[in-house]
Amino acid sequence: MQVTVEVSADVVRAQLQRDPLAAEPEVLLEMIKTLGLTVEPMHRNTDDPNLRSYFIVEVPDNATAQRVIDRLRQSKAVVAAYVKPPDELPYV
Repeated sequence: MQVTVEVSADVVRAQLQRDPLAAEPEVLLEMIKTLGLTVEPMHRNTDDPNLRSYFIVEVPDNATAQRVIDRLRQSKAVVAAYVKPPDELPYV
């Protein structure tokens, strides 16, 4: 299960100024590490600042996903945090 996270453009710009090769903003890494999880860029190797704002956090279950979302939404650096809906309707 994945939580999609969008960080603010200001955070991405600041990160690029400090370390242009860094994939994840420090503020996001710190929050995720305190939860015992990892974060990965959604769009690797892109120069587009809008796409560099999106990240994926792998979570084991719905309860963890909700805790992650609740925690991330408290940060001013986070624009959005949500569980991505399925790509297609379930087979019935």
